[in-house]
Amino acid sequence: MRITSSTEYGTRLMVSLARAHAQEPVSADKLSQAENVPVDYVNQILLKLRRAGLVQSQRGQGGGYSLSRKPEEITLGQVLRAVEGRIFEDVCEKYASADKDCHHQSACGISPVWKKLGSMIEQYLDGVTLAALAEGKFACGALTATRSHL
Repeated sequence: MRITSSTEYGTRLMVSLARAHAQEPVSADKLSQAENVPVDYVNQILLKLRRAGLVQSQRGQGGGYSLSRKPEEITLGQVLRAVEGRIFEDVCEKYASADKDCHHQSACGISPVWKKLGSMIEQYLDGVTLAALAEGKFACGALTATRSHL
């Protein structure tokens, strides 16, 4: 799993929108300024989030972006999938095509570890809501309390 700039920015944008939930929509320009992310990049990320059904846009005077659901109904896992397409890349899937062959497929001892790790990461991220992030429940000191989830 890699934390790309798209992942980081998308998460920050969604937390900003969670903090503004039930208020007026927030423009891409305001999000850009608040999160110090170039507006073109903000627009690209918001497009992915809108296509995934996580944000909605409103045109016209007072328009902008808002969450499509309550912050407690949107998880970090959903955000990452919307922005990146997948959370954890299964190493073994690289060898699924006919032109690539893993010589260890029949008796691989490490493949189950990668599958379990991917499952644990996805399960954890699917348990972290935007509401929890917006409320600061995952601040540095609070993070240790959540380690029991892993």
